[in-house]
Amino acid sequence: MIFAKTKSPDENRFSSLTKGNVVYHAIRRAILLREVDAGEPLTEQQVGKEFNCSQGTVREALMRLQEEGLVQRRGYRGTTVSRSSLTEVVQMAEIRIKLEVEGIHHSAKRLREKNFAELESYLNEMDAAVENDDPYALSELDRLFHLSVFHSSGLQSLEPILTRCMLHMHLYTFGNPPENTDMLIPTVAHAPILEGLRQGDSEKAAEAVRNHILATIHLWSPSLESAMAAHSE
Repeated sequence: MIFAKTKSPDENRFSSLTKGNVVYHAIRRAILLREVDAGEPLTEQQVGKEFNCSQGTVREALMRLQEEGLVQRRGYRGTTVSRSSLTEVVQMAEIRIKLEVEGIHHSAKRLREKNFAELESYLNEMDAAVENDDPYALSELDRLFHLSVFHSSGLQSLEPILTRCMLHMHLYTFGNPPENTDMLIPTVAHAPILEGLRQGDSEKAAEAVRNHILATIHLWSPSLESAMAAHSE
């Protein structure tokens, strides 16, 4: 497997990527965009050779991916790519909607101008990701936008759960869109969320975030939408 070298959308915000981060994001991109199949083996020796780095550096990246549920490490049996089932992602989508709706009611009262400036910067970078035809950057920035809003809610113990749900949902949306899907749709759909938050209207913002998630599923993952509808019956 040849991994595409990629940049993290937060690279310019913090510091240059370490070798471990380069390996982590390259493998993560391949998994999220379904460039590797579930069950595909990832050996530390082969990945290290491809990236010209130590097996320890590769191990660090794989451990991070294991924490996210994107790979399974089985000791001497090695590491393989893992993928949540559609049944699991239905549950994650429902949990995500519930958490974000609850969180945004709290965040709407706490956001300050610096928070809005950060959210606007994410939207601008999403537009750039669309221009560059970079679905991985777009998915990363989408998560950063939503997690930034949720972080202001003060519900920090729930943040890792939301992060996991969003990441695995993206395997079924950004990672597997129908042919000719417009990448611009997710960026445009964030505007009503931001508008509700700027107005301090938590109900409007909550409805906007719920509609955004459901619209993304509708446009990018008809199979997930159908499974969610069947589950709610």
